[in-house]
Amino acid sequence: MVISSRFAFCALSVCSPLLLAGVAGAQSGFGGSQVITTAAVQASSVYATDLDGDGDADVLSASHDDNKVAWYENLGGGAFGAQQVITTAANGAFSVYAADLDGDGDADVLSASVDDSEIAWYENLGGGAFGAGQVITAAADGACSVYATDLDGDGDADVLSASFWDDTIAWYENLGGGAFGAGQVITAAADGAVSVYATDLDGDGDADVLSASQWDDKIAWYENLGGGAFGGQQVITAVADTALSVYATDLDGDGDADVLSASRHDDTIAWYENLGGGAFGAGQVISANADGACSVYATDLDGDGDADVLLASYLDDTIAWYENLGGGAFGAGQVITTAADAPYFVYAADLDGDGDADVLSASFYDDKIAWYENQISPGGPSLFCNPANAHSGGGFATLAASGFSGPGLYHLAANNGPVYQFGYFLVSAGSVDPGVSVSDGRLCLTAPFGRYSPVAGASLNSIGAFDVGGVFQSLSGNSSVGSGFDVPLSLPNPPGGMISTGATWNFQLWYRDGVASNFSDGVSVTF
Repeated sequence: MVISSRFAFCALSVCSPLLLAGVAGAQSGFGGSQVITTAAVQASSVYATDLDGDGDADVLSASHDDNKVAWYENLGGGAFGAQQVITTAANGAFSVYAADLDGDGDADVLSASVDDSEIAWYENLGGGAFGAGQVITAAADGACSVYATDLDGDGDADVLSASFWDDTIAWYENLGGGAFGAGQVITAAADGAVSVYATDLDGDGDADVLSASQWDDKIAWYENLGGGAFGGQQVITAVADTALSVYATDLDGDGDADVLSASRHDDTIAWYENLGGGAFGAGQVISANADGACSVYATDLDGDGDADVLLASYLDDTIAWYENLGGGAFGAGQVITTAADAPYFVYAADLDGDGDADVLSASFYDDKIAWYENQISPGGPSLFCNPANAHSGGGFATLAASGFSGPGLYHLAANNGPVYQFGYFLVSAGSVDPGVSVSDGRLCLTAPFGRYSPVAGASLNSIGAFDVGGVFQSLSGNSSVGSGFDVPLSLPNPPGGMISTGATWNFQLWYRDGVASNFSDGVSVTF
């Protein structure tokens, strides 16, 4: 087996995920892992779109060690069919994508395979059948990433590639009828090119190109000059340490496409504001604790109309999301799973037909393609007073949303607190941001607020303490999982009464912080 350098730096690190502690967290509004397959050996890429013309999103995978591109039929209701192999001849299959390439109205499949340096496509013949691989190029030396969109303004989907060994971003003109032109080099100065994407970055109506390159720590863009010509490399940043993934969408609500990156050595996901006219702001860190950040994507996950951020970090086996709080601010990471063994790629699409974006992952060491149902109630839960005041350990205690959205079926969790300090949860019908200073923290709940304390007793008791990892563990409180708190149907008095369907309640954690006390951020939940 030949292992590419990109795998050496992202999937086959000397720091094996099996030897590292997982990142603890709540379900964060998503259901548990639902396995689509464990037969994608060294799964490296996942994508979803309608492949069989029945109106729902089917799933595609690329897997490196078995040279395989495969698809899985969406059977409805969250169920998927068995693996259907499109090819086992993509030597070191590394990236998969789908778009209508031959103009017949269905989605054809594209692959990039790192060990044979090929970009190939597979015609959708209808009814779930695909044709043999048609090689677009065998000269993309160490092909790592493939994407397709109209680059020359003629209405069909052209193809883009990023190739690692020749540091190249190239495009291939769609000539119609399934034929493609020779590779046209956009740049050969993306040192260790690993990721490519395209969208309109300068507001002139055509698709510009983005690249991530790991050896020069660079995120860069290339202006589409029209007629198939591209401008020189314009560096957005050169400090994304081992940049592995790039994506773009409007993150701050001003109508233009901002840029996202994931970089492995500094464990960072960051975004870069589009300032207009092709200029970008400095990197704004969303998280610097994504251990081995490999893949980044963004879409609206919580139904509030803005783009939230998804991340796969392979060293801590984690898929997590970061709520877009508006104005360019993002909430703390909310863990979807820590059971994806070396997740290498993350994507989102509506998989169960309920109108929200579910999450997909491809994980390397367990050969797994899995999905996670979006169970977030529309418009919530959402964080407020985030970040909270720093505690004595230097961090910011934060609440994590749960996947249980019904009255009496909701679980709260708290993370990043000071070690061995105790606390309990509070509840109120109202909230205020930035809140009122109390001791070392900010109380962001309005009166009357209730205490889920030992005095309240029984199922209303949430007493717990932060463990050595900063996770709030139940002591004698009401928790079905040993950490956090299962919010019961009854409310403490005050405010008294019961939680009813459609009602919105707000929660914070009060906790002891040395000789003082402090508060977490708050979470607002519509039940």
